[in-house]
Amino acid sequence: MSAVTGSSARRGGSGTALLLLGACAALAFLPAGCASAKKSKKAEPELPPAQVYQTAMEKMQKKRYYAARGLLQGLLPRVPPDDRELLPKIQIAIADSFFKERGSINYGEALNSYRTFLTYYPNHPEAERAQYMVGMSLFQQALSPDRDQALTYQAIGEFKKVETVYPASPFIAQANQKIVECHDRLAEHERLVGHFYQKRKRYNAAIDRYRAVLDKYPQYTHSDLVLLDLGDCLLRVGNRPEAEEFFGRLIQDKPAGKPAEKARKLLAEYDKNQQKLARKGPRK
Repeated sequence: MSAVTGSSARRGGSGTALLLLGACAALAFLPAGCASAKKSKKAEPELPPAQVYQTAMEKMQKKRYYAARGLLQGLLPRVPPDDRELLPKIQIAIADSFFKERGSINYGEALNSYRTFLTYYPNHPEAERAQYMVGMSLFQQALSPDRDQALTYQAIGEFKKVETVYPASPFIAQANQKIVECHDRLAEHERLVGHFYQKRKRYNAAIDRYRAVLDKYPQYTHSDLVLLDLGDCLLRVGNRPEAEEFFGRLIQDKPAGKPAEKARKLLAEYDKNQQKLARKGPRK
């Protein structure tokens, strides 16, 4: 019995030893395997910044603004802060990517980026365009004419800077055209306020608003509507001579339009009603 037990123990011991040897052999191969894996996973060398910039510009042309911006923003830490060649191009391209992607948040980011560019590079060849784009970023964020127009006023101020700061800029004509559009938006805002008072029969308040539109914004594209409503309000407060004056301006400017036709009708109806009242005589 003791001989059998000893034999079993020897067989068990030799099996355990074989297992240990196999495990050691396997472990011996691991470092070499890991080393070879590390060698195969060598990091690829970074592309030159100029090449990455060119790739980003190609993505911009394909309207992949988010991807382009990621490349450009990744370049910023790699370019020396005193670089005056590539760094300005990267920064204004980032601003352009925000603006072209559209949306209120992106326009706000574009505004900040263009302003930052002007702070660091006021004499750069792209500075004139950056100033114009500051105005455009505000213009695009401005609310509709029936809402607050604070951003429209700010946009006008920035568009005016294009000519005052860069008097030879090719963007002056575009900036001046945008100023006209801003004035149109402000005029429409005032007209809507006047119309609000008119609907509530607060005719004198409406008259003040309509007069302000004609005085402040003579190039307003819907001045015919202002002349019509102003004349209507003047008739309702009994001021026919002035109503006829404004109706006359309307008919002279756009004689074939519907507002002119309505102005003639309003004046004729007013005169007809006045004649009826005159025939009836004073009330007893």
